Amino acid sequence: MLASTPTTGGPWSRTTSLRDWYPDEHPFIKNYHDSDDLNETPYTLTTDGYPLYKKSYMPAMMQWRDPIGFNSNKGAQYIDYPIRLPNEATTQQAHYTQAIMAPNPLVVALHKDSDKVFSKPLYTAPVYRYKGKPVYATGELDYLKVDTQGREMTDRLIDWVKDLSLTAEVHRFRMITVELERMEAVLVENEEAWGQLAATKLGTIQQLEMADTVERINAKNDGFVDDALHLNKEILCGRKG
Repeated sequence: MLASTPTTGGPWSRTTSLRDWYPDEHPFIKNYHDSDDLNETPYTLTTDGYPLYKKSYMPAMMQWRDPIGFNSNKGAQYIDYPIRLPNEATTQQAHYTQAIMAPNPLVVALHKDSDKVFSKPLYTAPVYRYKGKPVYATGELDYLKVDTQGREMTDRLIDWVKDLSLTAEVHRFRMITVELERMEAVLVENEEAWGQLAATKLGTIQQLEMADTVERINAKNDGFVDDALHLNKEILCGRKG
């Protein structure tokens, strides 16, 4: 069984856009623009719909230091996050970033020239090749699973790649795989329970057949109708008398 198909062999497919593989939406993120300029990078809103400001991460007494929990966006901690501020003609990379390894990873970013906070889903950058992307069989990815023997060495190799976004992508794969396997176990358990109930129902149907249930109940129904008609006739005759 393939995890991918030859029809999705390259990210430059005419029928597939990058947004199909890298959705902009994230269940925990609300973003907003100050203008109608589509090139402006949206900033993050709180759950109440108000802008999230940098001071939430950088108290006044510490604004001359790196914000707590954030890394300078360079070296092994670099995450591609181009930011274009309102009324600016150029785009600059975020100065500080924080990768949040939730089941659906995201990155929070800060820019020195803005008091706003920026965030978006965290994906690893695609590697463009002339022949298109590789196609993996599901078995080829088993060594990336959470409970696979040798995971410690695998994690070390991932760290040596020195790409935080790739680490996030592997994390996403692991979390989805764990949830999928859990759901598969539930479905199998439910299927077995359904099979037992269906078999029991067939047994009860056979027992109803052996008892000639329908005929006996209908016979009583027919008798009830006859009794009702007879009683109604007696009432009518009594009124006439």
